Amino acid sequence: MRTTLCDFAEIRPGYPFRGTITPVDEATTRVVQVRDVDIFGEINTKQLITTRLTGRKQPDWLRSGDILFVAKGAKHFATCVHELPEHSVCSPHFFIVRIKVQHSKSVLPEFINWQLNQLPAQRYFKTTAEGSLCVSIRRKILEDTPITLPAITKQKHLVALYRAAVSEHKVLQQLIENRQQQLDAIALDILSS
Repeated sequence: MRTTLCDFAEIRPGYPFRGTITPVDEATTRVVQVRDVDIFGEINTKQLITTRLTGRKQPDWLRSGDILFVAKGAKHFATCVHELPEHSVCSPHFFIVRIKVQHSKSVLPEFINWQLNQLPAQRYFKTTAEGSLCVSIRRKILEDTPITLPAITKQKHLVALYRAAVSEHKVLQQLIENRQQQLDAIALDILSS
């Protein structure tokens, strides 16, 4: 079934921090920033900073199943929230995509996350992005993103396939790093003699 993102998901902006997000050690609110997303599209929870929220806006605490979409910058991509510490928010570089309750049994957040990172959606974002120095995707553009929704069984199958691919990528990356460390040790041994 062909549809648009806003037909089954709510899209909200990240927390409206003014300027630089200042780390506060004794604070309890954690902030997801673009730099906290690794090359595998996963949020590195160990490096999240803590801060105090300023302003009057009630924070939209992140939940498991939320999709964070990077709307500002050179690269527009999505990451799915799995497990985050309680009282976590995201920076204003993100939009929060949350599946509507009435669609939670027919739409998998991980499937939507995967689809937003695929070539058709990426082409759509590239052609609709605005700005020259700081390229961004407006909320309306994200809401109107064309989405294909197959049956839930097919979504589950594609998510499992995607997870397997990420797992393989991690193993290969570790092998590459191990080989490089081995070559560095050999070079150090041979060239320092």
